[in-house]
Amino acid sequence: MAVDASITDGKITNTAYKTQAQKKAEEAAEPKNDLDKQAFLKLLVAQMKYQDPMEPTENTEYVSQLAQFSSLEAMNNVSQSVDLQRATGLIGKVVTATKTDEITGVEREQTGSVDFVSQTGSKTYVTIDGDQYELDDISKIWDDDYAAAFNLSNTWSKAMNEIPNPSFITSSNKDAYRTQVESLYASYMSMSEYQRGFLDENDKQKLSELISAYRNLGDDIEGVPAQD
Repeated sequence: MAVDASITDGKITNTAYKTQAQKKAEEAAEPKNDLDKQAFLKLLVAQMKYQDPMEPTENTEYVSQLAQFSSLEAMNNVSQSVDLQRATGLIGKVVTATKTDEITGVEREQTGSVDFVSQTGSKTYVTIDGDQYELDDISKIWDDDYAAAFNLSNTWSKAMNEIPNPSFITSSNKDAYRTQVESLYASYMSMSEYQRGFLDENDKQKLSELISAYRNLGDDIEGVPAQD
């Protein structure tokens, strides 16, 4: 069974985003390294069936084995529940996941917001900007100030990418992008130095060139008051 959690309207919710066929396919593909209850019972029955009739195993030994397995199974269930709770607590936070490529052996890091978590079998996963990682792959969890600045820079950068290069701004199309440029400039001016440090240098250079382009066309973007 796969348990998934995501954010809807700022609240953590469970969602069955996978079809039953997908879940079954994932469960079938996952290596079965753990001894489940059915496998244990089959082994226990086989042990009883093929025991030496001259020296039969005491019933207390079977009971002891079953009790040990039940205790181990309960501990495993608690561990999975704790992992899911830990992962769910990361939803919306900025984290860094470190993963080693199994083929090249190259270690790769990805920093981003946790979109949702999922649990398949004994494995708990987090999804960061569309890429899935195991919970144990998370190497860093950033504080709220870092997360706020990181998310702000991503939003600002995406808005900047929607505006053409300054060389394409002309007197005939400048009005179509003026509001966006004004908004980006006002947003930039309201940022702290710490937040500006997260912005891509190319994006900041593009903003400067856009302001110059509008100035050359007779519009003063810098005259727009900054918005808090």
